[in-house]
Amino acid sequence: MAAKAKAKKASPKVKVAAKAKPKPAAKAAAKTDGEWPPTSISEAKVKEATGRGWMGWFVILNLMEATSIPHKEVAKRLKEQHGAPSWWAQMIAVEYERARGGRKKNERASGSYAVNVTKVMPVSLSKLFAAATSARKDWFPPGAFEETSKTKDKYWRGKWKAGRKLEFGFIAKGDGKAQIALEIGKLPSPVEVEQERAAWKKAMEKLGKTLGQVG
Repeated sequence: MAAKAKAKKASPKVKVAAKAKPKPAAKAAAKTDGEWPPTSISEAKVKEATGRGWMGWFVILNLMEATSIPHKEVAKRLKEQHGAPSWWAQMIAVEYERARGGRKKNERASGSYAVNVTKVMPVSLSKLFAAATSARKDWFPPGAFEETSKTKDKYWRGKWKAGRKLEFGFIAKGDGKAQIALEIGKLPSPVEVEQERAAWKKAMEKLGKTLGQVG
């Protein structure tokens, strides 16, 4: 019995490891305003309009060292050196700046905000331009508009409401189709961004119905 007791006493104690408490799940990284490729405009749309996808423009802007250049100069180079249409040059520069963390969604270099609304219409470029610019009272949302410049079948600009700005671009899409692309600028906050976006989406639908009626 003594031998057994000694043997029992001599046997090492085996500690049972306590179950580790599960570590709390790591918090998801805070979502930033910037992302690449942007989700605001599809890859297909930017490629159709500019001949390059988002990644192609990303490479060009990186080589340009665009983060160290003023916004206007970046847009100018995209247009003059790389063939981006004016409206798209602005959009590509803005989305790149957002992706690099330089500004909030819809924020512009001035600190104000802007929003874009586009729609492809089943009519020719000249017909779309004429209908949009000659009968604005038939489709504009409520608000005072003062025309500042107009280039046939290309651009239409003006002052909108209290210090805001409208800039329309018109682009032929082939096969009897054309696109109207609007930027509403100088908005004071993100709240106005969503209000204007909703109002102009409805206005574009109204313009489309007007074109259908006169078509």
